Amino acid sequence: MKALKHLLLILTVAMVSMMSMASSCEKQPEPEPKPEIKDYNFDLFVCAVKHGGMSKNKNGTYVRSVSALTADQPMVEFTGKGIDITEDFTLESITRGKYYYQVPQRATGGFVKFHIERNAAGEESIVEDAEVPFKDNTFDARKYTHAWIGDSTTLVLVGTDAKHTKIFWTKLAESNLAVQSEGTFNITLPEKYGSFSTSGLLTYRKSDKKLYYFYLTKLAAGISDAATSVTHIAVINPETMAVESDTAVPFDVMEETAGSAYGELMQSMIFYDEADNMYVAGLKTINDQEMGILRRIPVGKTTFDASWNGFPNPEGKLLTVQYLGDGKVLSYSREETLGTKIDSKSHFYSIINLSDCTRSRVKFNGQDLQYCGGRFSQRSAVVNGKAYIGVGGEVEGADEATNPTIYIYDCKTGAVEKGVELSKGFCFDIIRAMEAK
Repeated sequence: MKALKHLLLILTVAMVSMMSMASSCEKQPEPEPKPEIKDYNFDLFVCAVKHGGMSKNKNGTYVRSVSALTADQPMVEFTGKGIDITEDFTLESITRGKYYYQVPQRATGGFVKFHIERNAAGEESIVEDAEVPFKDNTFDARKYTHAWIGDSTTLVLVGTDAKHTKIFWTKLAESNLAVQSEGTFNITLPEKYGSFSTSGLLTYRKSDKKLYYFYLTKLAAGISDAATSVTHIAVINPETMAVESDTAVPFDVMEETAGSAYGELMQSMIFYDEADNMYVAGLKTINDQEMGILRRIPVGKTTFDASWNGFPNPEGKLLTVQYLGDGKVLSYSREETLGTKIDSKSHFYSIINLSDCTRSRVKFNGQDLQYCGGRFSQRSAVVNGKAYIGVGGEVEGADEATNPTIYIYDCKTGAVEKGVELSKGFCFDIIRAMEAK
């Protein structure tokens, strides 16, 4: 009898094991494809003389809206055309659908929602849809970070006070920018640290319905330490805005996130894959130079996987990352030996393969796309399975200036075609894909 019971136990264990194996080998359901945007335009931003971004150029900022960026389109002219936004608005904006949201450059003491409208003659104008004053929390142009939460009808802004010793938040209604609520996080500076980063990075992860806030603490004046700043990850309940956890990132994992001063108002530094793993661009100092790093927070976790780096052996700083699907990422980074200034022609585009953490330059007709100036820029937009990549256009004199050119990367096949050119004489800073006006 004992032998029979033993045999039954063995058979039961074997059956459970086989069922488990069969279950694990079943094909997992495919993630729903991203819905295609039926109607969209591209808004192109350029600056005169030097690259703009983060208040680096006040020589003139202009925008034009075009319906397509393929090679069959006429050259995009800026002389005498487009909108001059220099006095009123910044290059840096939050975008969603057809709308822009920002703290404008002009003195308003509030927040603005607007869109770019194009008439039948192709002339553009800015239409302001809403403007609201701040309440207690006051944000400066460019110096805040953001995230859309829940059903994307609520916009959360996060920034710091004038002395950068407090971190505050404000919730706005998407439709009319009405302030729903505001407050200050219960986050205090550790001993020896005197200030927070200007804005940090904020993102909302759908799988756990939490906000993740990446911020820096910086050493107080006169204090010496190997770690001059430390990155923290605060996990926040978006309903109550309570900080549920606050973790310091080890110095050898990541020193700073990209965009710690300006958030993602211009450049893309955070993305999610199909499983909702979160990826964050950052940097580490190697031989006294800032070098890029790409870290991952696996789904179900709240801190970085210290064993994984999607950007090994960096040539320089990692500036932007955008997910293309199927484990491929478009990155914009720097070749440190070619210069680090905003106009240094040392920045280039690569495709990162997340499966083996390798990367390769984006090529057209077998040749690498050229190096670009523009440290603070976002000349790439991803829409409906295509990545639109802008290169060139640095102003180096009348005889040396080149036409900014769009290249179109097919996210599925990797094929690259040449698109439209922009007129000479302007530095090309932003492409934004916006829903039809």
